[in-house]
Amino acid sequence: MAYVVNMLCKNTTLKIIFFSLLWVSTNTFAHSPDFSNIIISKTENGQIVLQINSSLTAFQQEINYVNGKGAYKSPKEFQELVLQLFKSRFSLILNNNDTIKFKNSKVFLGHETKIVTEIIGIPKDVKSIHLKNIIFKDLHNSQSAVIFLLDGFPKEKFTLQRDNKHELNIILADKKWLVPTAINDQTLLKYLPYLITLIIGGLLLLISRKRKYQL
Repeated sequence: MAYVVNMLCKNTTLKIIFFSLLWVSTNTFAHSPDFSNIIISKTENGQIVLQINSSLTAFQQEINYVNGKGAYKSPKEFQELVLQLFKSRFSLILNNNDTIKFKNSKVFLGHETKIVTEIIGIPKDVKSIHLKNIIFKDLHNSQSAVIFLLDGFPKEKFTLQRDNKHELNIILADKKWLVPTAINDQTLLKYLPYLITLIIGGLLLLISRKRKYQL
């Protein structure tokens, strides 16, 4: 986390900045609370890092919805509530059975507020990913863009939203991300000609028998 350490500041200054940003965030549309992004990348020293970015307004609205207004009285208490949301509403499972753990999770307050945490236990050979992020599920039209910036991973953006229950299921094959439902559709199309031939053959046989009985 060395690259974000310089963002830390003294408690007094942090408190002033926090409540100033809280006021500013409710009076501007520079960052919509409906949108967030999730980035998984590798630092220069080899750490795998997860970063969740959204507006301070988004975090504030979700915290107030879950815990009620007045649930925090300081920046530290707010950060702790954000981390509670993260621990209970975010999950990452690799290869169908490896539930990934996080450590050194921190919240950096700003107009764009960040959750930054180190990912541990990632297997060398990743074949499938199941990612779920319902941190902002109570916000109207909540959407999260997901990007993997890791060696060997295709650089493709995915969107988590209400339609897919804020979940991502993908399989890595031939250096491409594939969605399981798409794979099933492709398999179905592969056997479709045989299925059509079987149906037509059955209908012809049925017609032939009916004619035979009529005679």
